[in-house]
Amino acid sequence: MTTLASVTATAHSCVFAREGQITFGLGANVKRDTVLVRVTTDNGLTGWGESHPGQNPTAMTEIIHGIGSLIIGADPFDTEGIWERINRQQLVTHGLGAGSIMGLSGIDIALWDLKGKILDQPVYRLLGGSRKRIRAYAGGLALGFRPPEELEQEVRSLQEQGYTAIKMRVGDTTRRDAERVSHIRNVFGDDLDIAVDAATRYDVRDIPDVIRYCEDNCVYWLEEPFTPDNVEGYAELRSRTSIPIAAGENHYGRYAFRQLFESQAISICQADFTKSGGFTEVRKIADMASAFHVLMAPHTSHSVLSAAGNAHLLCAIPNGIIYEADVAKVNPFRTDLAQGTFGVVDGFIEPPDRPGLGIEINEEVLAEYPAVAGPCYIPPE
Repeated sequence: MTTLASVTATAHSCVFAREGQITFGLGANVKRDTVLVRVTTDNGLTGWGESHPGQNPTAMTEIIHGIGSLIIGADPFDTEGIWERINRQQLVTHGLGAGSIMGLSGIDIALWDLKGKILDQPVYRLLGGSRKRIRAYAGGLALGFRPPEELEQEVRSLQEQGYTAIKMRVGDTTRRDAERVSHIRNVFGDDLDIAVDAATRYDVRDIPDVIRYCEDNCVYWLEEPFTPDNVEGYAELRSRTSIPIAAGENHYGRYAFRQLFESQAISICQADFTKSGGFTEVRKIADMASAFHVLMAPHTSHSVLSAAGNAHLLCAIPNGIIYEADVAKVNPFRTDLAQGTFGVVDGFIEPPDRPGLGIEINEEVLAEYPAVAGPCYIPPE
């Protein structure tokens, strides 16, 4: 029987010059981090995954190595059993909270990649799906706090690439947010879907102004208006507006999402499978969401691995609505890391039709980006 022989993780950072930074609710992004996970079997087969760096990429690698030591010798096909073993040992007691589930996420993704390679099947098929052409929106690190005329130029470029949906950054002041969103709506009309992401920077005092500019501009969704613990605030806001409320990229595991769903706090779930437990857990979250008539628009993380993984996931869940494409101008972990890369074409994406995630990592590229410890966002003064 094939067994797991090693679990390793490496952190990598791309430091931005000032002109490469964007500013949004969390601050300015001074670097792009990624944490890659590799699982290897006793007969030399390899699977790759990605863990969210959690604002401390080097610490995340240490967490993953610790968790990985618990599953050496395990059957790599036993993703449910491995997930529960780590859950019992690292999540429900004496663990490091969000850090542990982020680490588990990368391991789980790597195991699914490995299973696909062993069985010579793409992950979407292992998940019970079929290859589909999925509508994409322009998201990631883009469309930040810039003058409306500059945002107009950026959106026009994205439209020329085929995007019919975008996500703008809000969470500045409600007045400036309204000015930016209204400008883009007035220039591009009703054929462009405009989602907005507040990065948790609003509070209850902002609700009247936020509702007003979102409804006036027919916003596609309002994302993360509040901190993730403010479930009551989410539920109140949702009850007061017809605009869909989206959240979930900063919730960890099915139990946190159960509270969101039972409270009727959101209408669109944005679980990030590099944070919330990998394919094994996010598939459960998606199924639970469907029972509450909540739609899925998974959050895409940092590298081509999570980009490909989300395409596989959306091919296998019944309530998925749209794919987040990172359109940051500089992200070598998306553009340079993999051979035979895939991407958005005319506003749509399909997962690679190759075994596992369908991604071949170029480790020479990784060597060019050594880890830089510390957070990737510098908060505003």
